[in-house]
Amino acid sequence: MAFYVLILKDEEDETGVTYRFGPNEDNLGSLWLNKSSGEVKELEEIPAQNPQAFFQRAAVKVRQHWKNGLFPEKTCWAS
Repeated sequence: MAFYVLILKDEEDETGVTYRFGPNEDNLGSLWLNKSSGEVKELEEIPAQNPQAFFQRAAVKVRQHWKNGLFPEKTCWAS
């Protein structure tokens, strides 16, 4: 089964980055990434079935970018 998560940067400051994520631009939740520790927290669950699957994949992807020192404007998880 294919899985796609759109991830869009919402806000960024010196301590963290907020991203919106979900299956498409009409159904987005949000998460926050701590720039110093790489900790990811879910701020808003997406309005869809199995919302934790979307959050987990989005969290993995933004942490991969964080490990490389990157905070992209747009990215995705696709499998």
